[in-house]
Amino acid sequence: MLPWNALSNSNVFSGAIDKTALWLERVGGLENAKRRMVEIATKSPGRYFVFCDFPHTVVAQIDTPSEISEVR
Repeated sequence: MLPWNALSNSNVFSGAIDKTALWLERVGGLENAKRRMVEIATKSPGRYFVFCDFPHTVVAQIDTPSEISEVR
């Protein structure tokens, strides 16, 4: 039998967990969702998190810095 996190659907969001969350996509399996979150953050730096349907909680998050522009 597979563990719950292998079967559960997870949602990838951008923004702050409790303020500016924006739903991006639904992914099957926790590890797949974590990988997808990192892929998105690599292409577009910022704050991202994975919310798992079961147990109804944030299970992973990442905050990748954007490139610092040159000071003039």
